[in-house]
Amino acid sequence: MKWKGVTVRELLKLPVLKEAKVISGEEGLDRVVRYVDILEVPDLRGWLREGELVLTTGYSVRHDPDLLAALVEQLAQVDGAAVAIKTERFIADVPPSMLEKSREHGIPVLQLPNDLPYIDITYPIMEQIIDKQAALLRRSEEVYKTLMNLLLTSSGLQAVADTVAGLVQAPVWVVDKHGELLAGTAADGPGQEESVLSYDIAVDKQTVGRLLIGKESLDELELVCVEQARLVFSLEFMGRKIAEDTEARLRGSFFEEVLAGLPFSRQEVESKGRQFGLRPEWSWEVWLLEADAAILAPGTPFSAELEEALALEAARRRVKAHAMRQGERLVLMLAVDDARSDAGRGTAGPADAGSAWTAVLEPILAPWKQVRAGIGSRRPLWEASRGYTEARRALALGSRLDKRRQLLPYDDVEIFQLLLEAAESVNFEPLIDKKIGKLAAYDRENGTELVTTLYYYLATGGSLYETANRLFIHRNSVKYRMDRIREIAGVEFDSPLKGINYYLCTAFYLLKIME
Repeated sequence: MKWKGVTVRELLKLPVLKEAKVISGEEGLDRVVRYVDILEVPDLRGWLREGELVLTTGYSVRHDPDLLAALVEQLAQVDGAAVAIKTERFIADVPPSMLEKSREHGIPVLQLPNDLPYIDITYPIMEQIIDKQAALLRRSEEVYKTLMNLLLTSSGLQAVADTVAGLVQAPVWVVDKHGELLAGTAADGPGQEESVLSYDIAVDKQTVGRLLIGKESLDELELVCVEQARLVFSLEFMGRKIAEDTEARLRGSFFEEVLAGLPFSRQEVESKGRQFGLRPEWSWEVWLLEADAAILAPGTPFSAELEEALALEAARRRVKAHAMRQGERLVLMLAVDDARSDAGRGTAGPADAGSAWTAVLEPILAPWKQVRAGIGSRRPLWEASRGYTEARRALALGSRLDKRRQLLPYDDVEIFQLLLEAAESVNFEPLIDKKIGKLAAYDRENGTELVTTLYYYLATGGSLYETANRLFIHRNSVKYRMDRIREIAGVEFDSPLKGINYYLCTAFYLLKIME
């Protein structure tokens, strides 16, 4: 807070200045005086300060009184307070150019009695300034002690807000950085038409909330209360942040143990989860994000946006969401309250409950084309390690089948995982060679992508347009390739069963043979 000081108007009420006259710049009488100085030098550059009252006889400019206009100009540049001048002894009268600049900038020009000593002026003015400073400091200390006592006794935000409201005689609200009401003297927050003053609350140079006061303006004593309140609120927010960070770190360690597949019983996982506010009835999605380290690193625009979205969505759904780093990957543990989700959908099962997280995260990932996410099936917490394994497999398999796709649910690649597992005991190569061997050989000899084209064509339900988009070519090129595929391999799709056979063979070839 910048201390305002004493106004020129207030100083003119002092007995010593009862004979002083305002000869110009009356509109600036409410300018604040913080300092008083006597200047008798012609070059004032570097001497003047904000809130300064300059006393002068004009001695240094007696041969060119118009230079007093420059004094007013320079005072205006530094937001000075006023000029008090003694005439008759060295200059006959105040020059018109000085009065013109005074009116232009709203800098008051005061005419002092010629026989009034400077010491008789400066002493009472400084006494007024210092007395007001001392009063503000005493008030600041009183408020600080009162609010700190509330903080040290863990009275909470509401108690501090109530006390501040009493000090400023106005309703007070404390909101977080998202605008959510945390405490206040009115439960529903300020009205839209209500005059509200807003003050940031910061921790580690980052805004974490705001203090709102239902008042049009505050006097200096009230501003002292506000500044001390902001400090106490910052300490309260810092304490909360430390507690939240500690809980998040411990919760992250617990999640790492669960995802590692340590031999915990269901009862052990549920019991420990309750300690971190994880309810047993929640199910969990495990997302595994992969991208360059420069994108996923802490503090990057992507990480900041993701963190904020997770916090907002988790708060809205009244569940937990946790992000933890694994090398250059990011693991997301996302809870879903099945009871809430089912009630909101009006259905009886959780089959699409995970779509809420997809709807939130997909727009965040979309601008970052390098980011891919493997998504495991929803499972209870004690089976989250299986969801993590599925997310890793979805990321590995899905990215090889479709390099453009960002969201890769395990459900979409589960059949291919089963095929790869079966291939360890069953030889699929003769079947693949029979179905697409000629296409594969043609690709190897000519550097073409006919097998890949066939896969995308079948994966998109026979859409030339979608296939072209995934291959970054024109749809006429896709049509030409499909004609070549039919010529080379005699491929026909006259039944759904044939389409399934070719789809599985092309996918298996891309996953296994070209691994």
